[in-house]
Amino acid sequence: MTRLLELPAEIRAAVEALDEDGEEKEHLVEHLDKVEAFLTAVTNRSHTLGQAYQAITVGGDVPNSAAVQSLGTCSRRLHRLSPEPVIPREEIDRLIQSVTALMDEIRASSLESAAKLLLLHHLHRLLQALDLVRITGAAPVEESFDAFLGAVTRNREAMQDVGKRGLSERLTACLGAVKTAIDIARGVHQFGTEAHAVIEQGTHAIEQARHLLP
Repeated sequence: MTRLLELPAEIRAAVEALDEDGEEKEHLVEHLDKVEAFLTAVTNRSHTLGQAYQAITVGGDVPNSAAVQSLGTCSRRLHRLSPEPVIPREEIDRLIQSVTALMDEIRASSLESAAKLLLLHHLHRLLQALDLVRITGAAPVEESFDAFLGAVTRNREAMQDVGKRGLSERLTACLGAVKTAIDIARGVHQFGTEAHAVIEQGTHAIEQARHLLP
């Protein structure tokens, strides 16, 4: 519910960021004030659910209410116009070189076998994701990055060995560069996608709650 209460502000911000004229933007958020009133009423213990629904419906017909229909239109528009995350080709090449150099350095190091295999396994996955990013998109890069961080967190002994061999700084710099590229690629895309997801959740919650009406 806390997340849903943030819905109106996020939708307004996402719509405002669209490359549309003012009239179209106004149309997309035309009934958002009613949704905001509904969410406020739902969290107000002095209102019953039936009373809260009066903010967005007439006669309890939630799916066919103008507010819900408007949410659906806004959701589809944000989803359609939100660009896929893209990492620039030059940045991909730079990251591939950085990961490859780090792998070579790890192979030549005196790290314990367990630590060496752990790092090389995850760096290889990251390298594959970067190499195929033009085909698969940025999501696999983020997934392999998250898997790497999880492995590092779970294997403290291996990471202590990395620190002893003086490789921590290189590893941190490489992973930091990957994370920066992911964050930049997601940028506006993530904001628009989250707003779209919240819209869908809000619409679903409203329709599901209708069945609780007496």
